[in-house]
Amino acid sequence: MPVNLSRGRRNAALLLSTALVASLTSLSMKPAWAAPENAPENPIFLTGPNEGAPKDIAMRYLRSHPADFGVRAGDVSDLSVMSSYTSRHNGVTHVNLVQRYKELDVFGAVSTVNIAKDGSVIYVGDSLVSGLAEKASGAASLDAVEAVEAAADGLDLAKPKNAKVMSRNAGTAKATVVSGAGISDEPIPAKLGWQQTENGLRLAWQMVIDDSTDDHLWNAAVDAETGALLNADDWTTHENAEEISSNLGRSATSTSKSLSTSSPLSPANFGTRNPLQDGSSYRVFEGAKESPNDGPRTLVTNPADATASPLGWHDTGLAGGKYTTTQGNNVHAYQDQDNNNAPDYGSSPDGGANLSFDFPMDQAEHAQNYRDAATASLFYWNNIIHDVSYLYGFDEVSGNFQANKFGKGVAGDYVRAEAADGGGTNNANFSTPASGGTPRMQMYLWPGTQFGDPNQVVVDGVGSFNASWSRYSTAPTPAGVPAGSQLYYGGTGCAVSAYPSTLPRGNWIAVADGGTTACSYLQRTQVAESAGAAALVIAHNASGAAPVLTGAMTTAPVTIPAVAVTQANGATIKAAIAAGSVTGNVRKHPNHPGIRDGDFDAGVIIHEYTHGISTRLTGGLGVNCLSGDQQQGEGWSDYVAITMLLDPKFDTADGKRGMGPYVLFQDDRSGDGIRPRPYSRNMDIQPFTYDSIKTGGWLNGTSLAVPHGIGHGWTSVLWDMTWNLIDRHGFNPNIYDRWSTGGNNLALQLVIDGLKMQGCNPGFVTSRNAIIAADKVLTGGENSCIIWGSFARRGLGYSAVQVGTSRANSTEAFDMPPSCRADFVNQSAAPALNSVKAGTNVQLAFKLATNRGLDILAENSPYSRLVDCNSLKTVNPSGPITPRPTPVAALTPAGQSMSANDNGRYTYPWKTDKAWAGTCREFVMTLDNGFQHRAYFKFTS
Repeated sequence: MPVNLSRGRRNAALLLSTALVASLTSLSMKPAWAAPENAPENPIFLTGPNEGAPKDIAMRYLRSHPADFGVRAGDVSDLSVMSSYTSRHNGVTHVNLVQRYKELDVFGAVSTVNIAKDGSVIYVGDSLVSGLAEKASGAASLDAVEAVEAAADGLDLAKPKNAKVMSRNAGTAKATVVSGAGISDEPIPAKLGWQQTENGLRLAWQMVIDDSTDDHLWNAAVDAETGALLNADDWTTHENAEEISSNLGRSATSTSKSLSTSSPLSPANFGTRNPLQDGSSYRVFEGAKESPNDGPRTLVTNPADATASPLGWHDTGLAGGKYTTTQGNNVHAYQDQDNNNAPDYGSSPDGGANLSFDFPMDQAEHAQNYRDAATASLFYWNNIIHDVSYLYGFDEVSGNFQANKFGKGVAGDYVRAEAADGGGTNNANFSTPASGGTPRMQMYLWPGTQFGDPNQVVVDGVGSFNASWSRYSTAPTPAGVPAGSQLYYGGTGCAVSAYPSTLPRGNWIAVADGGTTACSYLQRTQVAESAGAAALVIAHNASGAAPVLTGAMTTAPVTIPAVAVTQANGATIKAAIAAGSVTGNVRKHPNHPGIRDGDFDAGVIIHEYTHGISTRLTGGLGVNCLSGDQQQGEGWSDYVAITMLLDPKFDTADGKRGMGPYVLFQDDRSGDGIRPRPYSRNMDIQPFTYDSIKTGGWLNGTSLAVPHGIGHGWTSVLWDMTWNLIDRHGFNPNIYDRWSTGGNNLALQLVIDGLKMQGCNPGFVTSRNAIIAADKVLTGGENSCIIWGSFARRGLGYSAVQVGTSRANSTEAFDMPPSCRADFVNQSAAPALNSVKAGTNVQLAFKLATNRGLDILAENSPYSRLVDCNSLKTVNPSGPITPRPTPVAALTPAGQSMSANDNGRYTYPWKTDKAWAGTCREFVMTLDNGFQHRAYFKFTS
């Protein structure tokens, strides 16, 4: 990973960003609530209006304020526009500038300068490097081919074979394309530039290698002089296999149910209001259903949005690019069960001239028996997230994924979506090349091995034997093969002659030896099928578990099931056959719930696709720059998934929302899912605060994993923010609608806008500031206090400090900016402590401009929270960082409630607890606009 060279500079820049946000939130306006009416006039943005093109304004601003970003004038004397585009909905132009030295890019040194329609500089996110001239060293002794060979060695890949230059640019960077040379599935682009290291900047070759042997997309940099590997970023994002493995044992039945009594959403409530009328139809678990947990499949017609997909989902508008299969302009969905990163034979199901993708599915069986339905689901959901994200600003100019971008961007980068991928199990991943490269999504099967083996071989009169499964064949059904099927042993089973030619077709079972020296497992199955067998059983030839059977899917798939048993059980079965005629069955194990396919979990699909969104939007086109211990990529992916699918039938603000409950065989969304804790605004369920990211800062002194555990913390904050905005603006079941139509729509828009604004290598505070700046642009700051309160409650308050992107040195705070808070009129202001006898009633008064009635409080307001009597910080008295003391609802005495007089003076009678004697608490009253009144209390006996 790249090393941060100037923590002091980054901290200074973050302080600047905090100062910016303070000025943003103190703008005087006339909202529909009672914020202080005498707030001073302050600039909304970093500057007022400017003349000129956005890229010129951006360069002038950086060059005029180098110290604000911890660099010197010489460090920003040579800036190059890496990308620049304008967001349609708010008119903001996002100019992404890269530092250069001696006409070569400094890799990762990018500044995102956001320019309003009137030329005002809104917000700057940066990862600039100071002291370029002093830190740069090295010479280009290696050429591009030699650099590829050095990278292969450093990455422990095979030695490249016959690497050749396919093209070369004459410029200073010597941009070169090298053949894949047996180590990369795609040609390898390489260029010269400056790589950041602990010892300064080194001249380096940077290249992208699409690993032919594993699921990695390496962005690697090797020293141009020595060939040493200086940096390696994997642009393929995987789920955390260790975390998932530990969670597989969670109960398959969730214990909490939604308390909502809302009626189910109908398909009409989820979908575009501007459909492309191409007659297409898909039988799927349509939005807002996440998976089979949420109800049956339905036939959805004409789901393509005419703005996002003007030619529909199956027509690229290019020569030869009109399809009737699961292929089109946005995605090509197919099966890759043999893991060769290419479509299996006939694996893109065909909908015919009518584009009817209505394929059978029997959930009582294993997922391999309804592959076409799974692939159609994968195609449908990739297109759904394409269209929805397009409407929120992930479009052609910002680098979205399309084969044809209609002249508005670099084309050819549709998503290759691989269903039932053979690269593994219990996982999924997404590879995102820089702009112009074709991304790949790989969705895996979830075999449910926590329940035991999925299949069973029954030998009548002998016993039942657990059996594994096959990727290339159909799967055993619950009933199995015809009753009375006789078992025959065929040795290695490499030829049809291994079995008697007189056997009746379709009612006998072939048994063959394991090992693939003589022929492959697929060939054995093809032989058994040709001979007329109803199933094949492989008797493993080595100790240990029976293998999962694999084979190259280059021909039509076999139609009989194939399974494997252990060596010992195989010996028993073969001995029984040798002793005389035996009958039996090959069936789905009666105690197994069935192999599941991630292609039926829309949350997982959206999660993976969003990796591409967050990677493309952060820092702009031409760079992938999400790194560091505070990298929130997993968080954005979870967030977009659960927000797009939010449904009051299943989801509540303070209930449990799991990520991926279906693939973990949990019953509903309130299952714990694959994350350390499910999502909830209730901090007893989801206890994350900012300091939880620290080493040893999670529950029981454990550490949240990077990036998945850290990312889940970021989702927790955004999930709270979304529900708080829903409380204020209402819920819209149609996520396709504009940001102004519901709190959930607004939240998603602010998160997407924040991605565009935040710049390279953000941490939590940087991304918080970008979202607040996005609201200033979009609504004039109408929601600033609500957003601040959402972050502050989780420790990302006004005084929170982010130092670089490490997990170690950042500090949480739970306070609000001055523009969003006030004191109670009859209590001492912070940091003074008000002394109160525990168990008595406290009259808390605050003044608004007018009497607005009594329905003015936010959900879960007011509350109190335990604080340290000396520091007034929210800390755990017992020592561990997580959980922090959680908010406790502030109760009123029996028969009393909040009151207000005609002059707008409000009084809230707070019933305290005798058990609080000797402790201190902060009392927080939040209005429906997010504005807060706060005071601190010390309780005596």
